[in-house]
Amino acid sequence: MTDLLTVSGLCARYGRYVAVSDVGLSVKTGAVAALLGANGAGKSTTLKAIAGLVRAEGSIIFDGEAVDGLSTRQRVHRGIVYVPEGRQIVATLSVGENLTLGGYHVDGGLRAQRQQMVLDLFPEIANRVNRPAWMLSGGEQQMLAIGRALMAGPRLLLLDEPSLGLAPLLVKRVFERLEIVRGQTNLSVVLVEQNFRMSVQLAEEVYFMRGGRIVSRHPASALRTPSARQDAINSYLGPAQGHDASAVLVSPT
Repeated sequence: MTDLLTVSGLCARYGRYVAVSDVGLSVKTGAVAALLGANGAGKSTTLKAIAGLVRAEGSIIFDGEAVDGLSTRQRVHRGIVYVPEGRQIVATLSVGENLTLGGYHVDGGLRAQRQQMVLDLFPEIANRVNRPAWMLSGGEQQMLAIGRALMAGPRLLLLDEPSLGLAPLLVKRVFERLEIVRGQTNLSVVLVEQNFRMSVQLAEEVYFMRGGRIVSRHPASALRTPSARQDAINSYLGPAQGHDASAVLVSPT
């Protein structure tokens, strides 16, 4: 597999505060790269910088072309789509209207085709198309948020904390659907996630962030045993405090 995304020397700041410094990562076509770290590590800022949502310096190469000078909208048209933490759906619009927003830039026929694909993938929301989005459960809202992103026809999905606030059964269901999408579309994903175990099961590569920098990179296959997970947590994320840190990390940046 070739690299779909290559990021190097990425730096982003909020005013004088440097949130991300000299970040480098890559994602192969059809692969998942997980970005893990404690609060304030810079994970979400990294995703937003790749999506063009925050000003950043450095090189972002997507499918062989530099996109760091493009607007967020232009990057969406290229196939880079961001799913924010907390879902951020439009609660007053219907499920169907939220999906339409995701595919606003494609013609009606393709939009209808993609919407049917999303509803087939997430049958939980299929019979709620005409209901206001605020009536959905937290898990259904996350499915809608991912579905809205899929309406854009992404080649790279920047997925920020999809399991946040969800019950374990719903987390498992959301991740299973992501695997289905990958199998059907060769979708690449950069995943920021608090659920360590799920992350290393889905991903091929795992990057650890601390203080706005990448401090380590590992093949996910090397982190799937309990001892390896705990070693990684102790080395890069800090020891568990009152919970099973191998299952759920602290809330993300």
